[in-house]
Amino acid sequence: MPTAVTPIKRSKELAPLSREHHDGLLFVWKIRQGIKLGIAKERIARFCTWSWASHFAAHFQKEEADLLPILGPLHPMMEKMLEEHEAIADKFAEIMRKPSLPAMERLAQIVNYHIRFEERQLFPLIEQIATAEQMTAIEAALADEMPSCGGWRDEFWVQPKGGSNLN
Repeated sequence: MPTAVTPIKRSKELAPLSREHHDGLLFVWKIRQGIKLGIAKERIARFCTWSWASHFAAHFQKEEADLLPILGPLHPMMEKMLEEHEAIADKFAEIMRKPSLPAMERLAQIVNYHIRFEERQLFPLIEQIATAEQMTAIEAALADEMPSCGGWRDEFWVQPKGGSNLN
């Protein structure tokens, strides 16, 4: 009998970032689904470009501004977060310059890995060591509208009904 996976209970202060992570995991699924369906790399690249501009760039800025003060830039987990943000930004830039399916698959892989790291390791540490005042400050900073992955019209990840995937 398989063991049940218990969902992570996130503090209300960090919940907006976790909701963003859910959108990020949907991004990963959509990229992988598009590749699996044989969608033209240019179509997927347009989605990647839009996702960077409308979601990921702002999300990373929020995390860096709000979480870095708690652990400091020299903490190994903060260093890892910053390195991964840079690697993801670089991969988005590569796809924008020269779209390729291997680069898109690699982007999906590192975004997935990064989100799992933050949810399973970084956020629990923040919740454990941050003061009440720091958590209140995070909550206030995240009260502004967070970027959303909604709004993209070309749902290339949906199996077409008799149409071509190559447009």
